[in-house]
Amino acid sequence: MIVGTGIDIVDISRIKLEHAKRILSDDENSVFRKFKLNQRKIEYLAGRFALKEAIIKAIGHTKYKIGMRDITILNQEDGMPKIACPSYNDIKFHITLSHEHSYAIGMCIIEKI
Repeated sequence: MIVGTGIDIVDISRIKLEHAKRILSDDENSVFRKFKLNQRKIEYLAGRFALKEAIIKAIGHTKYKIGMRDITILNQEDGMPKIACPSYNDIKFHITLSHEHSYAIGMCIIEKI
């Protein structure tokens, strides 16, 4: 049963490199620092921001409360995002992330297990 949904869209031009401190977990920051181009770093930040906002909106319909830095989103081998942290025994996250020119969008559906 679906217990929460969330979606968020971000204008990439509004994201600045200094936002990394507020958005990224330590593991995400390790990935972020490896990017050589600032534009790639900003796109990464925008995507993580949009997806984390969507997760926070969706989880607001459950008994859990989390902040941006409490969430770690890493990529699987196929490039698809996955939530590495947090994990719960009674809910499952379904997430997706997309970039298109000037925008990044994230969506989350939470399913009760």
